[in-house]
Amino acid sequence: MSPELSFVLSALCVLVAAIIRGLTGFGFAAIAVVGLAMLGPLNQAVPLVLCLEVLSSLMLLRGALPQTDYPQLKRLLMAAACGVPCGIWLLTGMNSDGLTIGVYLLIGLLALLGLVRVTLPMGKGQVGGWVVGASSGALIAAFSIGGPLVVAWLSHVGLKALALRATLILFFFVVDLVAISGLGLAGAIPNQTLTHALYLVPALLVGLWIGQQLFIYIRAETAARFTQWLLLALAGFGLLGHAWS
Repeated sequence: MSPELSFVLSALCVLVAAIIRGLTGFGFAAIAVVGLAMLGPLNQAVPLVLCLEVLSSLMLLRGALPQTDYPQLKRLLMAAACGVPCGIWLLTGMNSDGLTIGVYLLIGLLALLGLVRVTLPMGKGQVGGWVVGASSGALIAAFSIGGPLVVAWLSHVGLKALALRATLILFFFVVDLVAISGLGLAGAIPNQTLTHALYLVPALLVGLWIGQQLFIYIRAETAARFTQWLLLALAGFGLLGHAWS
């Protein structure tokens, strides 16, 4: 594949992921990392997606601050701080091909559970928050994916659409920064990652703007189900592509 075609496909992937992020508050990392992992190694895709996640969160941060549920956010962030080191160890210590297959399987499973409306047995109290937060922190650092668990838990504890979206935005912003810092200290960020991220900023900006406009017209439940179908399709394509390669 030529570098030009690879860039166009990467930008298209980021555009679609950013539309979903602007619309729902989640889904960017899962969609972007699956798409980019089809174009290159996972250990290059994860730091790139984390950089783009931070940029997208910065653009959404102002509107999210007044709507955030801070008690739930604090609990999740404290737990995520414990999980991030485990995720960094996983990304830097395991075979990239095996991790890529694991990403496809994980995303496909979570999307399928969401579509059939299976409630994860995570509880509504402090223990559930700690388990979900720590697991999400590890998944974000390892795969740049932690949204489905947090979305499921915050929905389970009764957060409404606006508060859910705002709390997710702040959660990802903080955890992504911690994960990037940890990967940097571990020497796991390729030299060209920031340059590649900056090249993809226009696609990110356009996608976020489109998603925010769609948020006004599309019901949150409809958007969430569309995102789950898209994630399931991407995971299936990823597994098929990996099997044929």
